[in-house]
Amino acid sequence: MANATFVENWNSIIPHKIGAVELEHPTESFVFRNFISFLKMMKYDVMEFESMYNEPKDVLLLKRASLVAYINHFYQLCLGSKQSTFFYVDLIKPSPKKTIHVLNILLNYLFYVNMVRDDTVERATSCTAKYQELTAKMNQQQCELENHKIKVNTIEQNISKMKDQLPQLERANEKLRSKKKQLQEKILSIKTAESEFVEKITKLKTDFASLKDQRVVDEDAAALIQKNEDLESAIEESEKQEKSLQLANSEYSTLISQIQPCILALEDILQNPLNNSLKAIKHEVDALQLNCNRLEKDCSNKKTILEAMQKNCNSIRDYVDVKCKELTAEQKIKRKTERKTVTDLSEKQMQLDELQEQNDIYVQEIEALKEEILLIMQMAGDTMKFLMRDPVKTGRKLK
Repeated sequence: MANATFVENWNSIIPHKIGAVELEHPTESFVFRNFISFLKMMKYDVMEFESMYNEPKDVLLLKRASLVAYINHFYQLCLGSKQSTFFYVDLIKPSPKKTIHVLNILLNYLFYVNMVRDDTVERATSCTAKYQELTAKMNQQQCELENHKIKVNTIEQNISKMKDQLPQLERANEKLRSKKKQLQEKILSIKTAESEFVEKITKLKTDFASLKDQRVVDEDAAALIQKNEDLESAIEESEKQEKSLQLANSEYSTLISQIQPCILALEDILQNPLNNSLKAIKHEVDALQLNCNRLEKDCSNKKTILEAMQKNCNSIRDYVDVKCKELTAEQKIKRKTERKTVTDLSEKQMQLDELQEQNDIYVQEIEALKEEILLIMQMAGDTMKFLMRDPVKTGRKLK
């Protein structure tokens, strides 16, 4: 990857911006700021590192080692191998090649983490939205189902009331039938009497006409006149009775015409109680029952889908919890390893200091031994000279 492309990718995701010139000539401050920005993007607490250059030298050494351990962990994790290592010297004396390689590895890992986090959040948000939508639909359908149940109960109550009223209507119909029979019998008797009166009147009129033709004078005429007057009065009385009977007949006919529709309606109710008067109600009840069954089936399907979505959401939550636990465990292991590394470094530093002190002592002892050896060699040389001297010359000199 070219430096310009890497700089563009780095600046697109990390707030701390860098330049190509800084990559070509990296410094410890530059590498430190980039590492701190990366750890912040990974949601790490970096308060202990931000002011470490103001700490004493021994504290600064420990914090540098801790920061190197953090970065080396991610570096080896991304490479999948422990053969490549980010060393302490790569922080304090960074090289352009190693710095670009490490920052590139960290940037790719950050891209991957953000992608996984965004995908998980998006899936969880989608499942939550679907769950809320299905819950709202289920609540609405339950309300509709309750309303339909209320309507069905109301219709059933009306049907039961009508069934309760049916015996009363049957009794009323029976009374009307008996009354109709009595009226029909009375009308028949009135019609019979009317026919008799009509025949009687016709006969009287015939007798009156024949008597008119056979009129005689004197006493027979007076008797006939008297008889005629009696017949006329009888005819008038018969006509009055006929009028009264006709009036009663018309009244009874009116009453019968008023009662007849009620009788027919009651007969229809008795003959076809469910096919006519309650048929529409029964159809409506059947339709509502079918709709109720359909809604219950639909509600059951929605509940099945909702349970599946809930299981999916629970599995996603379990997956997130497992990953969080794994992350927590890895962080604990990493911190434990870092603490152990820091402890080992401290111990190694102490051992190094002790070795350095021993080395200084050994150097001093070696110098002292060198001086003693030189002195011994000088004494040995003098001894050899003394032993190798010429005794004759020495004796002459002594003389």
